[in-house]
Amino acid sequence: MNILDYLLKGFGYENKHDFATTVFKILYVDKSAVLLFLSGCLGTIRLITKDFLGLDAAVFFSLIFLVCAEVWTGTKVSVKIKGDRVQSRKIGRMILKIGVFTSILYVLHSFSSKMECPTVLGLEVNPYEWLYYVVFTSIVFQLVISWLENLAALGYSEARGLIGILLRKYNKWFEFDGTKNPYKNE
Repeated sequence: MNILDYLLKGFGYENKHDFATTVFKILYVDKSAVLLFLSGCLGTIRLITKDFLGLDAAVFFSLIFLVCAEVWTGTKVSVKIKGDRVQSRKIGRMILKIGVFTSILYVLHSFSSKMECPTVLGLEVNPYEWLYYVVFTSIVFQLVISWLENLAALGYSEARGLIGILLRKYNKWFEFDGTKNPYKNE
């Protein structure tokens, strides 16, 4: 018996192999390559979403969920109400939409986190950070409104009520339903 096995026996392990299979269990699982690949992918997603986009991974996946839900319900409305056929172009549009939203958020987060901004009265004035949150909120708001409109078209009356509440509340400041025209002479 060597010294390492002797020390490990003091901690309740039979030998080096027993210690290794207990401590580094993932390396001894049949599908360890899959687990390591999955861990690497999830770590990369976390790095990209947090460091490059400024979003927590859960928030980013929620944003992707909203885009997918909006496209899925929009496709159902297209097929069920309008009688259109399902087109593979819709998937391409969804991927392009995710790409555009991600690019916009990346650029704004880069400016907000990498630019030196002045301090006024001890507070940092970062217009890029403000713009980042405004754009992110407007993207989410637009997706939620579109999703609710699609659900309302599919017959979910609750969605119609929510749209009414949201649009009445926010149309004071923004134009979401086309009723506000700043260029129209009154």
